[in-house]
Amino acid sequence: MNQPGILPPSTTRWDGLRSFWSDPHASPELAAQYRARQVDALARQLPLASLATCLVVAMGFFIATNRVDPTLLMLWAVALMAIAVGDLVAWYWVVHGKVVNPGSRATTLGLSAMLGLAAVLYAVLTVSLFGSLDASGQLILSGLVAAFISTGAWQFAVLPAAGALWVFVFCVGIAIGLVASYGNEFALLAGLLLIYWVYLTSTVLVTSQRFVASLMAETAMEQQRQVVGLLLRDFEDNASDWLWEVDSSGCLRHVSPRMASAIGGDADALLNSNLVTAFTERQPAADIDAAIALAQFGAHLRKKLAFSEVSVATQFQQEVRWWSLTAKPLFGSSGVFEGWRGVGSEVTAARLREAEMTRLANTDSLTGLSNRHHFGQALQDYFPADGSPATVFTLLMLDLDNFKTVNDMLGHLAGDELLKEVARRLRTLTPADVLLSRLGGDEFAWVVPKVLDRHQAESFGQLVRAALAEPWLHQEHLFDMSASMGVAHAPADGASPMALLRACDMALYEAKANGRNTLCFFDAQLDEHAMRRLELLGDLRQGMAREEFHVVYQPQIRFQDNALVGFEALLRWRHPLRGDVSPVEFIPLAEENGLIVPLGVWVLEQACKDALTWPSPLSVAVNVSSVQIERSNLTATVQTALKKSGLQASRLELELTESSLMRDGDAAIALLNSLRPLGVRIALDDFGTGYSSLSYLQRLPIDKLKVDRSFVMAASVQALPQSKAHGARSILRAIVHLAQALGLDTTAEGVETEEVAAMLDALGFEHAQGYLYGRPMNALQAQEFISKWPVVIEVPQFSAMDRGPDVSEPPVTQSVLLRAFSATTVA
Repeated sequence: MNQPGILPPSTTRWDGLRSFWSDPHASPELAAQYRARQVDALARQLPLASLATCLVVAMGFFIATNRVDPTLLMLWAVALMAIAVGDLVAWYWVVHGKVVNPGSRATTLGLSAMLGLAAVLYAVLTVSLFGSLDASGQLILSGLVAAFISTGAWQFAVLPAAGALWVFVFCVGIAIGLVASYGNEFALLAGLLLIYWVYLTSTVLVTSQRFVASLMAETAMEQQRQVVGLLLRDFEDNASDWLWEVDSSGCLRHVSPRMASAIGGDADALLNSNLVTAFTERQPAADIDAAIALAQFGAHLRKKLAFSEVSVATQFQQEVRWWSLTAKPLFGSSGVFEGWRGVGSEVTAARLREAEMTRLANTDSLTGLSNRHHFGQALQDYFPADGSPATVFTLLMLDLDNFKTVNDMLGHLAGDELLKEVARRLRTLTPADVLLSRLGGDEFAWVVPKVLDRHQAESFGQLVRAALAEPWLHQEHLFDMSASMGVAHAPADGASPMALLRACDMALYEAKANGRNTLCFFDAQLDEHAMRRLELLGDLRQGMAREEFHVVYQPQIRFQDNALVGFEALLRWRHPLRGDVSPVEFIPLAEENGLIVPLGVWVLEQACKDALTWPSPLSVAVNVSSVQIERSNLTATVQTALKKSGLQASRLELELTESSLMRDGDAAIALLNSLRPLGVRIALDDFGTGYSSLSYLQRLPIDKLKVDRSFVMAASVQALPQSKAHGARSILRAIVHLAQALGLDTTAEGVETEEVAAMLDALGFEHAQGYLYGRPMNALQAQEFISKWPVVIEVPQFSAMDRGPDVSEPPVTQSVLLRAFSATTVA
């Protein structure tokens, strides 16, 4: 059983087919109206069809004489002329309304039959002539017949029964006649006619469907016009709106009780009074928007042109109400202006909603400050669109320092609470004439409508720092807040909103680069520096494509026997114009833009490939950027590099900085645990320069601590006074004890003299790296270095992973580590 309202599939398919010639859902009366329109459209083309018939008869006598039996030719011509006369009669009756029921099926069938009979006569003559013509004549006749068929199909498509019958009789009739009369001589032509019949029938149906669709659209429009008419007639009786009419001088000629009640007053008193004056007397006091709106209304009345939705305001019994007025001018029969007639509608609620939407569109939902959209509009107002000089003002931008730490540690809800607190503090110190906005994230901005000199801007920056200096308490956690600020002046630093924003943003970036919690002013050098960075970034991308990068290797030595244990892979860039670009310059840029990820993959694969050419078990150490950890699957990258090169995993060492691992300790532990089954070694690079936690350090599955060269240099007597050097050596000794407590190897970087090497060896360091042993070298030089170095390691290094847990010893705890530090420091 079919569900209510759903037609059976067969009915649906039939309705879809009927839609080509009628509306399947139309009532019988409406369907008859559609047929009447189709008949009328066809009948208006019948005079042209009659003329064409006469021309065909004339051409038939010219071509068929002496080729067709004269009696048959005469009968054919008489029949066609009769049809031509019938076409004219049908046209006259239909167009002039002589047909009682033009939408009846009988009328439709009659017209179709008349056109079908004409098609039969044309087909008979065509078949009769075809065999008696030469090839040239047959070609001409074929073209004429094809044109006649298509023209008739196009003309009669408005009545699909007539159009389809015309095409069928012509194409199929001629095809059958040719085969019956001449056998297979014209079988190909007969086949083409059948294809032509299918194509033209489809065309007739599609054209008919479009015609029916236009009829349906006209019907819908007429129904809409009727509905509108009913609504207009009902307006005066039931609508809440009111009509008004004034004469040429603007005085009211008709005042309905509803209008008098709406604007507040007596209908008799308002009659013959000036409408603009009436609104002026009821205008809300001290309302600039209402005054502007009323002035616009008066201007429209003076123009004597139709207008719509012009707002005016009235105040009645302390209530302000807004009205939307629409009107058209009235002109007499002689064209003389006679006044206005219109309608008034209350739009108070809509205007309040619009005001609220505008407020919401310009307000940051989190902090209640002005948002970036409102900030951009306010900024644009200072730069005239006509190109005249911009108004002088000052733009200050603020960015919270280390805001991401709060989000990472406590979640985004805590970050939102912090932003609310910052907004509250900033609002308290912002003058009333200054626009304070939140641009997004942890970025805020002030638009100051005057020029702040350096002293004033720095004083304001001190106020901001003082306001943020008080620690923020959240769920028993105290956070110190600070911010970096950038300052730019218009139009000196930027002649457009985008230019000024860019200038202020560069000043803010410089403040962050200078150590944060500072304030910087824009100057031209910042712009030049930014352009250089942009050029360098472009060169960096091209350098990757042009293979300008290469890997060099610095040897690593074991103190115990001065044996070569491996190399550290270092990335270098030789630019064709800049020469050798320092890694200090291009590595941070590559990290900021994510280019370090593909570079890191290439370095890792190249280092593994080169290490395969060294004697086993010499290892290669590859640095891993924190960006690689965050934006790539490091474990999969290492697996791919080892598989491509064929290098044993035990010969690969990954150097990760403690700052990258401490950023998210749990995630770092998970990463290292996924790397450990591969068999690669993990070194904690630049140890001592970050902010590592001993508890996290104990949990990290690493093999080596690599001490930063700054500690080694500080421990050198030549570099610092004896007392400070002694303190630096104490720190190094503490690091060695820490590594021993954790079962980790140690490597000291920056070893440049024999004295420093001896000191590090005495302190207990196991490995060294520095200029004393060799400067970075390419792969070929590394092979030569290996061949000349007196001692090369021959057995695999012993790692904490190989060592395994020792159940006879107690686990290493944080207290043990602290005792190691304290004992070493005392020593």
